[in-house]
Amino acid sequence: MTTCRRSRACYTAGCRNEPCALANRRYNAQIQVDLNRGIRRRIDATQTRVWIHRLIAHGWSRAQIASASGIPVGTVSRIAGSVQKTSRRNAAAIQSIRLAPPRTGMIDATGTRRRIRALMVLGHRLVDIQEASGVDRCTAQSHAAGRRTTIHADLARQIAGAYRNLMLTPGTSDRTRGLAAARGWHGPLAWEDIDDPACEPEIDERLADPGRPEQIDDERVRLLVRDGHSNSQIAVRLGCSKRAVERSRNRTKQKETAA
Repeated sequence: MTTCRRSRACYTAGCRNEPCALANRRYNAQIQVDLNRGIRRRIDATQTRVWIHRLIAHGWSRAQIASASGIPVGTVSRIAGSVQKTSRRNAAAIQSIRLAPPRTGMIDATGTRRRIRALMVLGHRLVDIQEASGVDRCTAQSHAAGRRTTIHADLARQIAGAYRNLMLTPGTSDRTRGLAAARGWHGPLAWEDIDDPACEPEIDERLADPGRPEQIDDERVRLLVRDGHSNSQIAVRLGCSKRAVERSRNRTKQKETAA
């Protein structure tokens, strides 16, 4: 026998006990009062989305934001994406998180492992990652190999900083690039949320490779530009130089002018 929860949620689940019916009437009455006062339960999500991205810039993952706010990670991801409205409760919970790095201590290493591998896909050697992050080569190698499931938050932030600095620049090591490809690792553009263990990589990603032809599909470049990608990101995506992307955009601009 299910215990009555004496709440509106219990009422909407089918319970008709008076305490639950009363909770439902009070909820509906409060909604009417809010409407009369011009208060909406769902509000524009732009400010909350900006706050999420500012937290991410301070080193938070979406999973950590979800944990700190008490909101499901899927809801955090949707708000961070393109939803137009969110509840006042969700907005208040997320915006109550201070703009500071997340708590110290051991955290999940998924994002760190993916970042190191993604940089290696681009041709960055472990020694390059060490120089950029300050994290010693052996530690980085251990995480790239997947031998560790957790990492100290300070080290994770150092790797994340190096990742942001290197991810749009192809590395110099063909050997590292080949090793990463042979192991089936994925580059930066494969991940929608690199810190989310449940996130699956896009399998059609291409890598920047100086040996690929410079003539590229102008229409594909146009579509990527339309979607907000920078010249550097498009170069990585299509496997060409940044200069090739610039020439493609110039060709498209000349065609549109002539038309």
